[in-house]
Amino acid sequence: MYDYRQRMSSGRLVLIAGATLLALAACSDSPATPSAAPTSGTATSGDCGGAGTRVQERLARPGVQGVRVEGQCTTVVIATTLSDGDAGTARQLCDLAAEVAYTGGVNGIRVLGQADKELARGSAGAKCT
Repeated sequence: MYDYRQRMSSGRLVLIAGATLLALAACSDSPATPSAAPTSGTATSGDCGGAGTRVQERLARPGVQGVRVEGQCTTVVIATTLSDGDAGTARQLCDLAAEVAYTGGVNGIRVLGQADKELARGSAGAKCT
């Protein structure tokens, strides 16, 4: 014979377990959302131990619009006004940034042109390409 009390107890357990999981999920830390690119030539406030600020100071020149650090502090992104044909200049900026960028968890650099196209890329221990 089927025992409705047992089914009711199982149902309550499932309900309690589900409610507990929802409560725990609501209390968990959510990952930080990436910040937008700065527009005034300044590094973002959460620049990962100063990496963004060091790169911004190193690249203080016309054409560099801003610097941000992305990917849980793994990549420095440099926004510029360079055109698609300025890959050589982008590599020079990348090499300059590499002199101060690779600290903490930073292991990559990206230089973006005016159309947000990647013009140069660097990684720790290697020349920018």
